[in-house]
Amino acid sequence: MCGIALCYSSKNLESDKTTKNIIDSIKHRGPDNQGFANFQNLSLGSCRLSIFDLSDKGNMPMKDNSGRYTIIYNGEIYNFKSLKKQFNLNTKTNTDTEVLLELYSIKKEKCLDYLNGIFAFVIYDSQENSLFCARDHLGVKPFYYSRNKDYFVISSEIKALHKIFKNDFNINNIKSYLSTSFYDFGEFTFYKGINQLQPGHYIKFFLQNNNFQIQRYWDLRKTINKDLQKKSQNELVEHAYSLIKNSFKIQCQADVKIGINVSSGIDSKLMLYFLDNINSGQGDVSANSYYFDEEQFNEKKDLEKISNKLNWQVNFHEIKSEDIINNFDEIFIGQEGPFPGIPTMAKSILIKKAYGPDQKVILEAQGGDDIAGGYRYIFGSYINDLLKQKRFIKIIAEIAKFKNIENISYSNVFLLIKNSISALYTGGLSADGSKNINQDIFTNEFLNIKLTENEFSKEIISIQSDLNKIIYRDIFYTKLQRILKSCDRSSMAYSKELRVPILDKNVVEFFYNLDSSKIINNGNLRYLYRMLFQKKFKENGFEKKKYISDPQIKWLKSDLFDWAYSIMSDMQTFNDGIYNTKKLLSLFEKFRDNDKIQNSNLFWQAICLKKMLKNSRADKYI
Repeated sequence: MCGIALCYSSKNLESDKTTKNIIDSIKHRGPDNQGFANFQNLSLGSCRLSIFDLSDKGNMPMKDNSGRYTIIYNGEIYNFKSLKKQFNLNTKTNTDTEVLLELYSIKKEKCLDYLNGIFAFVIYDSQENSLFCARDHLGVKPFYYSRNKDYFVISSEIKALHKIFKNDFNINNIKSYLSTSFYDFGEFTFYKGINQLQPGHYIKFFLQNNNFQIQRYWDLRKTINKDLQKKSQNELVEHAYSLIKNSFKIQCQADVKIGINVSSGIDSKLMLYFLDNINSGQGDVSANSYYFDEEQFNEKKDLEKISNKLNWQVNFHEIKSEDIINNFDEIFIGQEGPFPGIPTMAKSILIKKAYGPDQKVILEAQGGDDIAGGYRYIFGSYINDLLKQKRFIKIIAEIAKFKNIENISYSNVFLLIKNSISALYTGGLSADGSKNINQDIFTNEFLNIKLTENEFSKEIISIQSDLNKIIYRDIFYTKLQRILKSCDRSSMAYSKELRVPILDKNVVEFFYNLDSSKIINNGNLRYLYRMLFQKKFKENGFEKKKYISDPQIKWLKSDLFDWAYSIMSDMQTFNDGIYNTKKLLSLFEKFRDNDKIQNSNLFWQAICLKKMLKNSRADKYI
C-alpha cells in the first residue's frame, strides 16, 4: 500500500517539484520510503508502505528487467505468487509490484485480466513514450487526476491536487449529493478539474501526440455465469463458501502483522469463522472493536459471546460523544470532504488507537450488504420485478413474511416499496427505507441549479432486473463507493492498509449472477448469504439487521447538539448560497425536540458542507 504521484507537463509546471509536493502532501500513505523517477517533462513519485519484501529492493519507482518500463503502484495483488509461477516471471524481489510490472511487460493491458487485488498504478513505457494507468475492479484504491492540453497530474488523494490548482467547488456534484445522498462516484468529484478514474477502467496516454484514452476492462453486467442457474441451493452454498474462504486465505498474506476490525454483525462473524478455520485459531492476529456504552447501541456483549465461543481475544475501545467533537476536524481533513457519519469517525479513532507501527494490514468485513442484498430499501425493486412477471401470489407471500421479519406494519411496507421504486434513479433513502431529503432548507438560487443526468442512469437502464439495477447502482455509484473511500482514508491516514475480502471480484461476480430468489426469499434479505452462514457454520443467530446501530441520532439531539449547531450557524458560512440557514437551524431544533424524527442524514450533510466551505475560506459555494 502506498501513495502515488505523477506530473507530465509540456510547459509551465515543473514536473519534478510538482510530484515532490504531491508526495509530501500524502506521505502518511507510505512512511517507509519515498522515491522519484524523472524523465523529460515527466516525473513519477511514490511513498511506500512496505507489506511484502520489506527490503529496499521493493522501493519505487521500480524498473522492469529490460529497463523499458517504470512503475508506481498502490495496492496489493493477492494472487501475485501464483502469477509468478504461471508466467515463469523472473524477479529480483519478493514483491507483488515487480510481478505486476513483469506481467505487464509481456501482456500489456491484458495483464488486468489476470489480477485479483486492489490497486491503482501507473506504468511508463520509455520506448513508446506512453503511460498506462489502471484502477482495481471495485475502486477500493483511489486514483485522482487533473488534466488539460498542457499537463496531466495524478495523486492518490484529492488534497494534493487541490493544493496545487486551487480548484473551485463543483456545484453540480454538491447538489447531486444533497438531493440524492449519492457521492464519491463516477468521474467527477466535489472539485472542478479534479476527476477520478472509475473502477474497472484504465487510461492509455501517448505523450507525444497527446492521445488520451479511457477504457473499461471489467464490466460486472457482462460477467454472465449461466451455470449458476443450474446449481442447487446446497451447491451454491458450497460454491460461495469456497470463493469467500479462498479470498480470506490469500488476503491473509503479508510480511507484516495483521489485524482485524470486528463487530457483532453478520459480516464480522463470517470473517471470524473463516479466519479461525484458516489459521486454526486466532494466532497472532490482533482483533479490535469499538463500542458505544449505551444499551441500545452496545454490541460488545454480542461480540464477546462469539469471540469467547471461538476463544479469540478482542480488544475493545469505547467511543464517546466527546471523541466526535475532539477528532472531527482531523478526520474531516483526512476524509477530504463529506463522509457517512459517526461510524466512519469511530473506525478512524479505532485504527488510530488500536494498531502499533508493526501492524500494517487490517482486514475488515465490508460489502456483504451491498453485494448480497442486505439493505431494506431494495425490497421494493424485488417486488417490482415480481409485478412485471405477474407473480401476484408470490408477492402477497413475500410481503407478509417481510412484514413479520422486519417487524413493521403493512402500511409501512407499502410505503417502503413505493419509496424504493421511485428512488431507484433519484436516491434520497436511508438504509431502512426512510427519506432523508428536505428541500425547504435550501435557497431558491440553489434549487434553481439544473442537475445533469446521473451518470449511473445510462448504465443501469440496460439491466433487465430492477433488483440487479439497484445492487449494481449501490456497488458502483452510491453506498459502496463512499464506504470504500472512507475505509481508505481512515486507514491510510495512520499508515495502515485496509483489505476487504468479501469484495473479492470473484465473490462479487458470484452474487451478482444469482437468481433474485437467492438474494431475497421468504421475506429474508441476502438469503443465500444467510444460508451460507447457517449451513457451513451451524449458526442460527442471523439477527434482524439494525438500521440504527450507532448513537448519531441520539447524540445530535443531545451531547452533540450545541457542537453541531455552532458549525451550522457559523457566521462565516451563514449565507453560503446553498442553505437557508435559518430554516436549517429551525429544523434542527425541531429534530432535537421531536422524538418521532429519526433521520439525521441531512444534518450530518450540513455539518460536512459547512465545514468544507469554511476550510476553503470561500465566501459562497455559488
